[in-house]
Amino acid sequence: MLFWSRNDVCSNSEPRQKGNRCTVQRGGVALVLFCCAGVVVRAQTAPVTENAPPGLLATFEVSQRLEYSDNPDLDVDGNSDFYGRTVLGFGLESVTDIQTFTLDLGTDIEEFREDNPNTFDFTNTFALLSYNRTTRDAFFDADARYREVDTDTTLSDRDFDQDGNIINQDDGTRVSYGFTLGAAVGEEGPLGANFDWDYNEIRFRDTTDPGLNDNTLNDVSGQIDFRINPRITLALTGGYSDFTTEAENGTNRETKSLGLATALEVNPVLTVDVGLSYDRIKRTGATNRDDDGISGEVELTRTMPNGTIGLRYASEVFANADGRRSFLSFSRDMDLPRGALAFSLGVTGTDAIGSDPLIEVDYQYDLPAAQLSFGLSQRVVVDEDDNENINTSLRAAYDQEINNLSSFGFSVDFFNRNELGDDSNDSQRLDVGFTYRHDLTRDWGLESGITHTLLTEEDDPDRSRTTLFVGLERSFTFSP
Repeated sequence: MLFWSRNDVCSNSEPRQKGNRCTVQRGGVALVLFCCAGVVVRAQTAPVTENAPPGLLATFEVSQRLEYSDNPDLDVDGNSDFYGRTVLGFGLESVTDIQTFTLDLGTDIEEFREDNPNTFDFTNTFALLSYNRTTRDAFFDADARYREVDTDTTLSDRDFDQDGNIINQDDGTRVSYGFTLGAAVGEEGPLGANFDWDYNEIRFRDTTDPGLNDNTLNDVSGQIDFRINPRITLALTGGYSDFTTEAENGTNRETKSLGLATALEVNPVLTVDVGLSYDRIKRTGATNRDDDGISGEVELTRTMPNGTIGLRYASEVFANADGRRSFLSFSRDMDLPRGALAFSLGVTGTDAIGSDPLIEVDYQYDLPAAQLSFGLSQRVVVDEDDNENINTSLRAAYDQEINNLSSFGFSVDFFNRNELGDDSNDSQRLDVGFTYRHDLTRDWGLESGITHTLLTEEDDPDRSRTTLFVGLERSFTFSP
């Protein structure tokens, strides 16, 4: 990791559970829910707009759908079903000149499933509470989060990073919760410091899959910056990470790091970052081993007329059979006339350079009535079984306005887990969706579409699902 920043400033990095049931009468209630859907929001942790106007804003959304799926639970031999789905959400945002407060809540409600005709099933529930305060020379931010997902839920990159097994989860419910704290002071002074703490737990309910186990990740890092002059900054860096798993044959990992780094502005357009640290990784459980040594990295960054170009090399103490992994990458980010592009092309391996490719891409293209976005991310992670994986996530989306009232969208999400070992068990998940929207009134809209999910794994049968849906949605905002 590069040392010059908190969270990336000059640096680099489902099962179905039936619960909360409410018994109802099937026929009349379905018609009422569909025709008189009240308030609902899909407040999917929408990022706060950096230049949002000061004030308090509440958002409500509701979507009531009728869905037909040939395999709604994404089972190996699943049965088709016709049912209702209500998507509810609420968002609250308070913005001042120096601070932002955000609350997002949401859930899905499946109604009148064939196996439970007289119940509502609350699924895919999430909550996010975040606070950010920024002044000229300091900042503080914090968030608390909760997410409960079933096997048919779309994945997030965060889910995939900590638990690659999520892409082939086939029973039970996965619950993740945690918090993040970050702070910095003296960002423009001769002496500065920053601190980050990320804590996350994953818990499984009602699962019989031995590959799905509870785990906890506790990650703390910080540094103290000494700005010698406008061109030279020295830093003392430190970090602590603790991963624990309840898997019977799992491996726990405790990592400690202490190091020095420097950022040198060679000239107005060229910066060199160099870091050295002593790292120690202690593994216990199925694997009992200590790996320690010196990790080092160097990165050159050159400012270009429309962005930056960079080259990075790192050799790090790593929790693998060799105890070390190297990274070499070339990066470029640029502003484009109608969007932006950032990418990194690299290789990694256990020898000096390695041969496994690592690619990162982030692209956005804007037109007057359309938007195209594309993202590709590859990361090396070590799972609870002490296996190295290269996890790949790809996301692409295209949204097009047809006229003032209608629009359509197309999206692709792909996740791939590639185990780096002789006894690998790779798996992939593909989600494709097409949605059409038409505004009926200022607040009401018609939505329809089709989605397809395909899940493959080397040691298990393939699973797939196609779903058709049509429904009404309403969204509105309120600003006191």
